[in-house]
Amino acid sequence: MRYVKGTLNFGVMFCANQNCVLQGYSDSDYGGSDDMKSTSGYCFNIGSGVFTWCSKKQDIVAQSTAEAEFIVAIAAANQALWLRKMLINLNLKQEGSTEVFVDNQAAIAISNNPVFHGKTKHFNIKLFFLRDVQNGGSIKLKYCRTDYQLADIFTKALPTSKFEFLREKLGVCNN
Repeated sequence: MRYVKGTLNFGVMFCANQNCVLQGYSDSDYGGSDDMKSTSGYCFNIGSGVFTWCSKKQDIVAQSTAEAEFIVAIAAANQALWLRKMLINLNLKQEGSTEVFVDNQAAIAISNNPVFHGKTKHFNIKLFFLRDVQNGGSIKLKYCRTDYQLADIFTKALPTSKFEFLREKLGVCNN
């Protein structure tokens, strides 16, 4: 309650912007909860501020950081596909691929590489949906350094300085 009371004047600021390109950020902690399940976090912006986000415990116990990141990338890809359909109805059709920024290079490599090798044997087959949407051109995973991973704020407790930095990057400001 103290946090809520201290942030009553905060809100997401949207500015007039010609750049109406949808982009997302996805991140995961690894086994951060008591039951060793990871927390997924993703957010999307279009122009100046974040307008949709999610923070949720994953349904399964990931056996690697790459798997935890892969799981949230799939959730983000599904959200991006739905948002792309919604934006068509608002006359904001997305011409190119929607970029989803991920801070785990292994998850990106696995989603791009059609070889089913030993490092991914434990992945559930349904997780390879991500390859299909990337090959179709709707979604493109891109690497993002952890320092600039906006979805980090949705997955774990952060030092005050990093929390405030990410909060500002999300477009949240003190009105």
